Amino acid sequence: MRVKPQQYFRTFGSLKGLFAVVPFLVPLLRVCLPDSSKLAGYLYPPLGDFQRLGFACTIGALLLSMYFVYFFCEKARRVLPRAYIILIFGWFLGVCCLCALYVRYVRTISVPSIDQEFEVSVGFQKTEFALQWYPHSDDWEMLHDAGPYEEKIQQLWTQNSISTVRVLLLLSYTLTLVCFLSVPSLMVYEQAADEASRE
Repeated sequence: MRVKPQQYFRTFGSLKGLFAVVPFLVPLLRVCLPDSSKLAGYLYPPLGDFQRLGFACTIGALLLSMYFVYFFCEKARRVLPRAYIILIFGWFLGVCCLCALYVRYVRTISVPSIDQEFEVSVGFQKTEFALQWYPHSDDWEMLHDAGPYEEKIQQLWTQNSISTVRVLLLLSYTLTLVCFLSVPSLMVYEQAADEASRE
């Protein structure tokens, strides 16, 4: 049974559709919280100067995934059970990649003078400046000394390594949310198809 786009999107107002709100709320909460909040760093990865563009890309990908689910289901004419398995695997893969990147490249730096903590992402290759001035220091020591500010991060790590890490953080985070959102979207489509078949 063919489901019209308005039927599909109207069904997001159902109980199943409420789960689809969660992936949008998580990054939106990040915008509402101050940059110094430690919780904010977990709601959205710290991307430095790339933060606003990354946020827009994530929201855009979430919206596109809802449309993609609709067109995929319309083409297939039904929701295949393996679609749920693929999405759950994609979500698990995204979470694993995100955790690995956080452990390796995201640093929490406290600034006692203002009693705040900052979540920052760093690169994987130090600059000549960092190697000269901090030859035996780890990431935390360098950031405690230089400060957890974007201009200092770019002075201590190469631009290429910082950009690579932040793109990977963004991709794994977005993959996690897109896969999570696609599961309730499939459920919503099935419900809309059932309702359309009864009309």
